Amino acid sequence: MNQQAQIPDPETRARSVARWREVNQQIDLLTLQIDELIAIVEAGLREQRLARLKGKGKDQAAEIINQ
Repeated sequence: MNQQAQIPDPETRARSVARWREVNQQIDLLTLQIDELIAIVEAGLREQRLARLKGKGKDQAAEIINQ
């Protein structure tokens, strides 16, 4: 009823290990690309926030001058 798992032959194991190493490398590359994308988005958000804050500062200064 219960079949015991068989250890594959050395050639099959070597192919399997090589595939897993390749997959692992692809995942690492994808992770780096995602990290770069996150950094780009965060930089854009910082720039937008800074521009918004600078814009508010100008508006507030104009209101004070016009009072």
